[in-house]
Amino acid sequence: MLKLRQKNLFLMLATGLVCQVAVAAENTVLKNDYQMVPDVDKNQAQIVYFRTNSTEAAKQNSNIYVDGEFHTALIPGSYTAFCVKPGSHIIGSWLGDAPLYQGKQDKKNTITLEGGKTYYLRAAESNQNTLNVTQEREATPLLMKTRLQDLLFSRASAVTECQYQYKDYVLASDVMFEFGKSGINSISGDGREALAEIAKDLNQGASSKVVVIGHTDPIGSTKSNLALGLKRAETVRSLLLNAGVNENSVDVSTVGSSEPVASNCENLSRSNKISCYAPDRRVVVRSYAK
Repeated sequence: MLKLRQKNLFLMLATGLVCQVAVAAENTVLKNDYQMVPDVDKNQAQIVYFRTNSTEAAKQNSNIYVDGEFHTALIPGSYTAFCVKPGSHIIGSWLGDAPLYQGKQDKKNTITLEGGKTYYLRAAESNQNTLNVTQEREATPLLMKTRLQDLLFSRASAVTECQYQYKDYVLASDVMFEFGKSGINSISGDGREALAEIAKDLNQGASSKVVVIGHTDPIGSTKSNLALGLKRAETVRSLLLNAGVNENSVDVSTVGSSEPVASNCENLSRSNKISCYAPDRRVVVRSYAK
């Protein structure tokens, strides 16, 4: 009887702790903007679970479960990225299911995951607990408006640390280049600070090579956009070298406007279109592991 009471007390304390950290997450401003996730090793499958910050978003946390165990709690406008072994898993989001935590008893939301692939799941804003698998092209513009939920530690034993083939640092347009710009003088103070942090990380890490990739919005010709993307990449490379990154390890590349993330901008006025396409005007610093 004593052991049973002790066990029940432990479960009550554990449940209370989850409630407290979830509420703390709900009342905390997340700091890290969305970073595009790299490809993972073939021995892993990657999940990017996100929640939009729409007007329909409920106030409760959306609790994420993996194989019946609590992973994290998403507030509106947040995401989590994690890896599991390939195969069949039970993964789902439950809106405000405390204190009973029905997600732990979920046996329906089974998904088969292939190794080396990334899956994008959108948390529902209802208690129907449907598994919303979203295509990357559709998910990316929504994810660009989210921040990383990194306040809670996963309690899901199936979740493992992702083994990336490379790591991407995404420099967004709000700290980098304005429309049509590519020079050093157009980079803001925040952009220079972000580059300094990336250079520090690269100098301390174990990269075999680094490729700086320039992106543009689709306004303009394919040829001019490729050239503009290359100029942006070269500018960022020069600043990385000035910050001490090894010159021989850094290459540049351009994809122009061929990898867009913005959507539904085509029929807007020119000024609104330029604003809408802002997420496309970015530079990616890609660090390959040794």
